[in-house]
Amino acid sequence: MIRKVTTVVTLTFAAVLVTAGAAMAQTSSYPVSPSPSTVVKGASGTSGGGTAFTGSSQIPVGTLMIVALVVAGVAALFVARRRAARFAG
Repeated sequence: MIRKVTTVVTLTFAAVLVTAGAAMAQTSSYPVSPSPSTVVKGASGTSGGGTAFTGSSQIPVGTLMIVALVVAGVAALFVARRRAARFAG
């Protein structure tokens, strides 16, 4: 019982730490400004010769962390259920 409680507390602490880290990473560089060599047309009313910035094509690190945590949680539940069934007899 103590082992389960310790595991839950540890995983909860890790989840809070990862979430806080992602939140702090996003606020440290906000607002993002384009590099001086980037030309964004349409922002100043000009037309042609460039592409309007529609967002990043990269997956945010926070999203990847959430997916990894969900997968780890599902795996942990699956393993715990199998172990419980094995010990129950």
